[in-house]
Amino acid sequence: MIANVRSYKKNQVSRAEVLTAIGRFHDEYKIKRVTAALDEIEDYTGDIWLADHDLHIPGDLELAHERAYLLVVLGDLVVDGAYGDSDDPESFLLVTGSMRARDVVTAGWLEVHGGLSTDRLIGDYNDCSAYIGGDVHAQLFYGEEHHFTIGGALNASVVIGRPRLEIATPPAVIDLDDLRMLEHFDRDLLCVDDDDDDDAITDVDGFDDFHELKRRVYAGLPFRAAETRDN
Repeated sequence: MIANVRSYKKNQVSRAEVLTAIGRFHDEYKIKRVTAALDEIEDYTGDIWLADHDLHIPGDLELAHERAYLLVVLGDLVVDGAYGDSDDPESFLLVTGSMRARDVVTAGWLEVHGGLSTDRLIGDYNDCSAYIGGDVHAQLFYGEEHHFTIGGALNASVVIGRPRLEIATPPAVIDLDDLRMLEHFDRDLLCVDDDDDDDAITDVDGFDDFHELKRRVYAGLPFRAAETRDN
C-alpha cells in the first residue's frame, strides 16, 4: 500500500471527494471514465488513492503493483526510483503540482499540471496518453507510440524517434534509423546490420528489444553498458 494516502475502498475517501478531485482532470474523457468506474470499483483489482498534500515515495512507484486504479496527489509528487503506470489494467495518475522521478515509463493516463523532471521519459504503446502542463526536463525522451501533450517546453538532451507530441516548439530528434542511436544504446537493444567484411555496423532500424529497454529503466541500469548512473 502507498503510504500517506487515503483509500476509497476502505471508506477513507468519499465519493464527493473523488468527484471533486477528478474534476481537475484536463480531459473530459478521464472525468467520465473514472466517474463511471466508481459504481463498479469493488469489481476492480485496483483502488482509488488520494494524497491530500505533497507525496514522497522513497523507492519505485508502479501503479499496477500498488493496485492503484487512480492516484490523485493534491500537490507535488516525488518518486526516488522509477515511476510506471499501465494500460492493462488501466491506471490513472493526477498530480496537481509538479512531479519528479528518477525515471518514468508511462503506458496509462499520466497527468501532471506542473512540470515533470526525470532522467529518462519513456512512452509505451498508444491506448492512453500523457499530459504535462508545464515544462519537461529529461536527459532522454523516447515517446514510442504514446501520445504526449506538453504545455511548456521540452528540455531534453536527447529525443529519440518522432514522438506523437503536441507542443508549441517541436524538438530536434534522432531518428530510429540514425547511426547516432549507437551513441546512446547498446547494440543488443537495437536492430542492426553488420558489414560482412569488417563487422562494422552499417544500418540501424530501431529497437530490437523494447522489453529489455523498459527493464533497464525500472532497474535503474544504463542503456549503454559503458555508462554508469547515479541513483
